[in-house]
Amino acid sequence: MSLQLKLRRLVFGLSALVFSGTTVFAQESESNVLELNLQKAIEIAMSDNPMIRIAEKEIKRVDYSRKEARSGLLPSVNGEGSYNRNFNKPVIFMPEGIFGPGSGGPIEMGYDNSFTGAVSASLPLFSYSLLQSIRISDHDVEIALESARASKINMAAEVRKAYYTVLLANDSYKVIRKSIDNANENLTNVRNLFSQGLVAEYDVIRSEVQVRNLMPSLIQAQNGVSMSEMMLRVLLGVHQDINIEVTDSLDDYQKMRTASAGDANFDISANSDLRKLDLQMERMQTQFQLVRSQRYPTLAAFAQYQFTAQSNDFDFGNYQWAKPFIGGLTLQIPIFRGFSVSHQEKQVKIGMEQMAMQREYLDRNLTLQVRNAYTNMQRAQEQIESGQMGVKQAERGFSIARTRYQTGSGTLLELNDAEIALTQAKLTLNQALFDLLSAEADFIMIQGQVE
Repeated sequence: MSLQLKLRRLVFGLSALVFSGTTVFAQESESNVLELNLQKAIEIAMSDNPMIRIAEKEIKRVDYSRKEARSGLLPSVNGEGSYNRNFNKPVIFMPEGIFGPGSGGPIEMGYDNSFTGAVSASLPLFSYSLLQSIRISDHDVEIALESARASKINMAAEVRKAYYTVLLANDSYKVIRKSIDNANENLTNVRNLFSQGLVAEYDVIRSEVQVRNLMPSLIQAQNGVSMSEMMLRVLLGVHQDINIEVTDSLDDYQKMRTASAGDANFDISANSDLRKLDLQMERMQTQFQLVRSQRYPTLAAFAQYQFTAQSNDFDFGNYQWAKPFIGGLTLQIPIFRGFSVSHQEKQVKIGMEQMAMQREYLDRNLTLQVRNAYTNMQRAQEQIESGQMGVKQAERGFSIARTRYQTGSGTLLELNDAEIALTQAKLTLNQALFDLLSAEADFIMIQGQVE
């Protein structure tokens, strides 16, 4: 396999890791340019991303649900009115002859029209189920808040990885661009040497082929830049017509992101998934109390003011209105409900046991994930140190190969081999830097850190 083919496959693999596709590279315009660093990208995503706004709306919705539950503590007032037309008046039955001969039997009562109005009010004095319902609504608000925090944590991690992907694509493009510049410089030198009769025409042809073989790698790198920027725009909610210009590179993060065994911190208590599960377990305990509250009595106060009248016409001014006003207490004591409450309690208890097992499993899984992320950080740091040394050696080797070829003691094959080795070393170093930053993003997300 030729060295050029190896290089093309290496660049293709790096670009495929960024994003696959054949999108034509868009040239940057002077207008509509958004300059970004990592912190600014995260801030834009937190304010403009639709998923974050949806989570904030959910908090408001659940808060209104809590207020709805608390409104049960306030008195309720109702008004009602009715009109009845007595086509056949109601009757009462009296004994025969009660008022003399021929009296008794069915006797009509009332009038043709009946009007009734009432205003009633009730206030719960003791309702254990109402108190537990309010507590459940409080739990729902806490869960919604934690879900919103989880959305921000996940969004921050996605933005970090997308931003690092843009940096990787840009740096890879620069490496390939530099490789082509070196190849063009070599071609110029070879042509000069050929014109002086110092090298064969084959070296000129081979150098021209070397330049042409690198062009597909450059196009692939350009596509990687375009696709990575497109994905970052989607996460930030930025229109596709706006060009993105990052203000740093992967190497700028290398010194700030060094994995160290002494700095290891595997605390996952702030992990959002773990905290949501804890909140759900607390909610289920309150739900158990809500089911049990069906065994408790309820006490409420009530009052009613009523006005009623009857007449054979609609002359309201002459009506005689009766206005009874009553008030009192209502006590309801549950006695027997066919064991339904007991069965409901057992269902909730089983659900609590299931959730406890889920939490134990999640805790073990997250502990493994955070340690794997840290291990990946350490491994990437080792690869970075090795890659930095490899780049230095490759640069030295390329310089020696160029000098040897210019003095006639080396071959063009050695020079091309040194050039490809240098390009591969730089790409490998960029990939190691990206792996470190990506593993750190996972490490931060698992620990439940937003910043």
